[in-house]
Amino acid sequence: MSIINSIRDKSALLLIVIGVAMLAFILGDLFSRNYLNQGNERIVGEIDGEEITFEQFSQEFEEFRANYEMNLGRSLTEQELPGIRQQAWSQLVFKKAFYKEFEKLGITVTDEEMIDMIQGNNIDPSWASLFTNQETGEVDRNNIRNFLQNIQNAPPQTQAFYLNFERNLKPNRLRTKYENLLGDTYFATKAEAEREYMRQNSKADVRYVYVPYSSIADSTVSVSESEMRDYYNSNEDEFDRDATISLEYVTFPIEATELDIEEIRREAEALVIPFENTQNDTAFTAANSETANNFINAKPNNLPAGLNIGEFEVGKVFGPVRDADFFKLYKVIDITEDTVAYARARHILIKVDEDGSNKAEARAKASRILSEIKGGADFAQMAAENGEDGTKTRGGDLGWFDENTMVAPFSEAVMRASSPGLLPNLVETQFGYHIVEVTNTKTYNNFLLAVVEKEVVPSDETRSEVYRRTGAFAVDRTEENFMQAAEADSSLIRYQALNIGKNARSINNVYDPSVRTIITWAFREAEVGDVSETLELEDQFIIALLTEKTEDGLAPFDEAQEQIKQKLLKEKKKEQILAKLEGLSGTVDEIKNGYGQGAVIAQATDISMNTSSLPTVGFAPKAIGEIFSLQTGETSEPVADENGILVIEVEQVDEVTELAEYALYRDQIESRANNVNVVTGKISRAIEEFADVKNEIYKYY
Repeated sequence: MSIINSIRDKSALLLIVIGVAMLAFILGDLFSRNYLNQGNERIVGEIDGEEITFEQFSQEFEEFRANYEMNLGRSLTEQELPGIRQQAWSQLVFKKAFYKEFEKLGITVTDEEMIDMIQGNNIDPSWASLFTNQETGEVDRNNIRNFLQNIQNAPPQTQAFYLNFERNLKPNRLRTKYENLLGDTYFATKAEAEREYMRQNSKADVRYVYVPYSSIADSTVSVSESEMRDYYNSNEDEFDRDATISLEYVTFPIEATELDIEEIRREAEALVIPFENTQNDTAFTAANSETANNFINAKPNNLPAGLNIGEFEVGKVFGPVRDADFFKLYKVIDITEDTVAYARARHILIKVDEDGSNKAEARAKASRILSEIKGGADFAQMAAENGEDGTKTRGGDLGWFDENTMVAPFSEAVMRASSPGLLPNLVETQFGYHIVEVTNTKTYNNFLLAVVEKEVVPSDETRSEVYRRTGAFAVDRTEENFMQAAEADSSLIRYQALNIGKNARSINNVYDPSVRTIITWAFREAEVGDVSETLELEDQFIIALLTEKTEDGLAPFDEAQEQIKQKLLKEKKKEQILAKLEGLSGTVDEIKNGYGQGAVIAQATDISMNTSSLPTVGFAPKAIGEIFSLQTGETSEPVADENGILVIEVEQVDEVTELAEYALYRDQIESRANNVNVVTGKISRAIEEFADVKNEIYKYY
């Protein structure tokens, strides 16, 4: 019975899967007859020559989503959905591309294997977990057989759950077989194992002369357009790019007006008496507060701003208090005693130097200030003018603090005070002399508060008024009208968002999930010069003009020109440096002196084949490889690396002894190569490439 209950817990979501699948089937049939789209099918991609419609993908996604939520035990968040869509797409690729590979290789799953995975000796782990005895850790096969024998009598939800599990069992097994088969084809040779041993254990110390390409000014090297075009035509693969869009946009912030704020304050104020009179604070806060933070346990040093504990009594309501974007009401539910005392004070510190050389002067100054305050001078003003610590900017206020926070002389003086007010004498501490005013004497009280929060938000009237301002852009959704409307409203700022990727979830600093609507519009159907519909976000309206749009594929020469120029400049600088180094010999110091300005000497110690960079040089894979081809005392020929050219002098190479057996290193190579995630990833990428998979769901979500 426990297994039935376990399955029932996850069954409701499965009914959603079935319902969505049936609905998708019906809609798919309607679309196939052009009842709804009239021949204008939306295509979200292509797999092995087959176009995938929006409806096909939606069905796959909804089934995948419902299954995922069933296993997760909760609904997916908005942030999780993009990842789940990509997984649903991968599932489609699997069904339409992988299965052809299974057929080519004759990979199958027999009925006997299915039985074995359900109730035999190799039960599927996820299935086995439902029938595992929690005390013994053993799978109860009798329980499995009883379940299967009585499946026809089980509730429909349970039957649906089992059918869903059984339906996915075979494809998962096929994929596992395929990946294991390909993974097992890889092996490492003895030579590879030897190289791995050398790579891990060889060490070297080197000195080198380094001439960076940047030592030659760009202005001294010329690159013609014909050279750049020749390079472009010969190296087209370098200029593949992903689709991007660029936008110009205006925003209309939706902010609460003074009238909105006053109305919300009145709403909160109207709750004061009912809040005081209610006998059920939990129900009252749940019904009237707009957040879930309805109760606070507070000490005097972390009380919400605007509350005075001197006025606290059980049942009393304070507020409304404005706190950022909320008006808040606080009701004192309970007052309890703590073992630690708290007090509040402000002070003016006159510092004494560490050596005490100014002690008399500091005391005299502090005494003068104390006398002026006793004579009626404003404490906060005197703190601002004379204080010598960070509290001067807030009138010397230290806030609430417990008896263990401050240095002992200061804490004792404050905690001894029997009433609020200016302490008659200076307080001396290790920091100097303090003029102190106790604003709240010590208390041991803690407080339980109930809270009602009303958010300060724009009213519907305010939102409508802001929306009316967008009307000028809706008159004619053209680039010309966009510019005219933006210039006519002096309060608007035109923003630019350049090179937005197809999977971007924001436009500059606009992170509202709904902003994806504009991005998908621009990629899917808009042309340069088109203007979007007005998009309403949580705190603003936004209207965008599409200023640039690039497609996946080869970048035009004009866009690649600067990249090509930098490559050719680097090649020409390389030629100049190599020509100047030609004929120079001797030690690296002699070569450096012979080369002259632009060359530097550097060194590196204890480097290995795993090293990827060198001091002063940066990333230098070719130089690292050259080092381990040399013997101690040898000097290399010039090595042209990523950032410049090096001539390397090997000072010391640690010799590694040959091993009789390199099995350990062979196992390491094979283990890395056969890593499940590595194999799965490589296989997926290869099949997607051969199946010419085109994923364009970014145009719709």
